[in-house]
Amino acid sequence: MTDLIKKNGVNFGLILGIVSILIGATLYAINLEFMVSFWIGIIIFFINIGIAIFAIIKSKKGMEGFISFKEAFTAYFITMAIGSAFYVVFMILLLNVIDPGAKEIISELLIEKTVTMMQGMNVPTDAIKEAVKNMQETDNFSPVSQALSYVWSLLFYIIVGLIIAAIFKKNKPMFEN
Repeated sequence: MTDLIKKNGVNFGLILGIVSILIGATLYAINLEFMVSFWIGIIIFFINIGIAIFAIIKSKKGMEGFISFKEAFTAYFITMAIGSAFYVVFMILLLNVIDPGAKEIISELLIEKTVTMMQGMNVPTDAIKEAVKNMQETDNFSPVSQALSYVWSLLFYIIVGLIIAAIFKKNKPMFEN
């Protein structure tokens, strides 16, 4: 693996981390309901993927237009791992140190959204009550829960990254004309 791949992965990881923190801080400042919005989550997902793709593209350009699957995936993975780690640390500090009260509000908002979704799917009332009880007993924003969430989201991003790396790979021809 070239130093260019590592450098671009780290640089774009830092960019992703800063962008993620700015988005998170903005959502927090404007309205906590935005932090549990499905559509905002989708937008953030595509922003994350877009920044990781830029890491691959910049690496590919720096390597004369060629990048192997492994190199493309590595640039993507380093970007996502660093950027996501920055965001998780920010969220841990925000919800457990800076403003623990926001954690309770967000938890209640999540419960409300879950109940609404389950009712829309005609889930039996007993199952909804059980789900609410489980959600109330779990601290989804503790440092341990956030760390586990980081691991699970990184696993999901790995699957996406494998597909993206396959799309962007371009091997050097074996024989030059």
